[in-house]
Amino acid sequence: MAGIRILDLVPVMVTEALRGAMEDRRRLAEELRASTGGLVELEVEALDMGTASIESLYDEYVNAPYILAKVREAEERGFNAVVIDCFGDPALEAARELVDIPVVGAHHSACHLAAQLAGRYTIINILPETRHQILSLQAKYGLTGHLASIETIDVPVLEIEEKSGEALERIVEAALRAYREHNAFAAVLGCTGLSFLAQRAQEGLAARGAEIPVIEPLRAAVYTAISWALMGVSHSRAAYMKPRPKPRRADFKLPL
Repeated sequence: MAGIRILDLVPVMVTEALRGAMEDRRRLAEELRASTGGLVELEVEALDMGTASIESLYDEYVNAPYILAKVREAEERGFNAVVIDCFGDPALEAARELVDIPVVGAHHSACHLAAQLAGRYTIINILPETRHQILSLQAKYGLTGHLASIETIDVPVLEIEEKSGEALERIVEAALRAYREHNAFAAVLGCTGLSFLAQRAQEGLAARGAEIPVIEPLRAAVYTAISWALMGVSHSRAAYMKPRPKPRRADFKLPL
């Protein structure tokens, strides 16, 4: 079987504050290559322009044109799928309209997995301003009935690594609270920038007697992309129709 190439698109400009997150992605790529005998190649790319993090719809819309350009380029370069490496799933549906290869969202993948594994789950949210976005996506994806709670830890994306010890403790405490008070039987990390803390959070919960899975959204999306590529399926063209040809003008190169 031919190899599977997955693009992990980090939809922001990478700064020093995301060094640990990028190292975690390189580690994931090495693990996938080794565990599949070279069948799966995960390549990681970020944006050249845009914002340094996505913590609002405003950030999403600023970065969307650059995300779409990267997705279109990925299809042209022969990738089998693209993962949008952000829990807000920025530009996900527009990207699916643009290309035929699978485009997979972190939020979409992680929460459907949590619903399958546990029925009810909590989302460990990073900031109050992203709560509305999470609720909107839960409703759009038909998952509101599975959402036990949203627990906010108040740590901005660009401070996660600097405050990793504090962030880890807040994640564990938030997940425990949701488990005990809201019957949340899984915890979904509400930011892909938390990826390097997932295993330690799982261990912390187990040490406190909570045997609930911690779902790390980047890995949920990557493995979803791999399964779609292996199955030879992609998003429905009836649902995500290609944009009709028409005059379009912008002060940057449009991907279509």
